[in-house]
Amino acid sequence: ALILLIVQLVGTVLRRDALSLAGAIFGAVKFLLVCTLWYTYGAALVTAVEGLNTALRIQLLGTADLAEWEPTGLDFTEGVMTGTTATVLMLLGLVLWLAAFAHLVVMLGRAVSLIVIAATAPIAAAGLMFKPFESWFWKAFRWFHAAAIAPLLMTLMLGLGVQLATGVSLGMEDSAQEAVALALPSVVMIAVAALSPVALFRLLAFVDPGTTSGASFRAGLAGTTGASSAAGHAHTAVTRSTSGGGGGGVAGAGESATASR
Repeated sequence: ALILLIVQLVGTVLRRDALSLAGAIFGAVKFLLVCTLWYTYGAALVTAVEGLNTALRIQLLGTADLAEWEPTGLDFTEGVMTGTTATVLMLLGLVLWLAAFAHLVVMLGRAVSLIVIAATAPIAAAGLMFKPFESWFWKAFRWFHAAAIAPLLMTLMLGLGVQLATGVSLGMEDSAQEAVALALPSVVMIAVAALSPVALFRLLAFVDPGTTSGASFRAGLAGTTGASSAAGHAHTAVTRSTSGGGGGGVAGAGESATASR
């Protein structure tokens, strides 16, 4: 942070640019705020997500701890489905073990990512004091939120997929085609849930000013602020012109009276 601050100040002196000086000062303030509040904010976010995730597991899976979950609703019996449906479900089951492995890898990667990003956040925040390196912090900010919120989306998709698959196993469909049509999206939902962190990272693109979404988001905010300011200036100008017009009329009348005299 000190090195980048010196580089920014040297560039400010060479260019004699007041905006660069203001950017350095503002970046230093943001760096101090990140160093002061980052760990409190991160702990609060992870705790809140864990509480919501536990509530979702209880509602959708019937247990607060995923390690204790036993999918008893997925017990397949010979009397509730045809041989065709059982064959299709067997093939889909071969996909589910890949989804289970992907979930394990994602959750381990999430834990490591949260630790690494939280530990290196002050280093990334140092880039806020030097314009070309601002993306350090915003990318870390995006990945931290994507990793923190990922269990919510994964649990939601897993729970919905399990609910659909439970309906197939209980024989709630009238035909084998309906059972297969319901089983296929349930397995796909469970498998795609492992890609939740990447999807969340894409959805949080507006956080990073270096992305197209981030630039458009900030341009929209600036446009809204500029429109409000322009409207205020226009109202002031109209008021002044109206007052000036009245004053001009009085002055003209005074000049006419003087000329007559």
